[in-house]
Amino acid sequence: MKKRITLQPSEWIIMEKLWEESPRTIMQLYHALKDDPGWSKSTVNTLLGRMVTKQILHYEEGKKAKQYYPNVSREDCAAAETQSLLDRVYKGSVSMMLNTLIRSKNLSGSDIKELYEILEEAVDKDD
Repeated sequence: MKKRITLQPSEWIIMEKLWEESPRTIMQLYHALKDDPGWSKSTVNTLLGRMVTKQILHYEEGKKAKQYYPNVSREDCAAAETQSLLDRVYKGSVSMMLNTLIRSKNLSGSDIKELYEILEEAVDKDD
């Protein structure tokens, strides 16, 4: 069984930068994050250490600094988050979640069309 990947909000921020471009050093990440969300170098360093411990990312020794790489894909993290949301909020029911989105008018016409296409493709794969 595959381990469920759960990222904290701060971890998502760092992972987005690493998915965008890898590897990155502490200083590269610090410069990318100092204005938004406004983190200090020590905050970035602390988060990276925790994420290495959790095996979310790893580093290799570079010539001058550690080079950080993601250990997990964005797709795997998004799938785990989606499943967690479904389990916690909708008791695992995709139809309950979609019903909530539709009733709250959070889906545009193009969103609904795209959902139809996704569902038709899923039905075709089952056949």
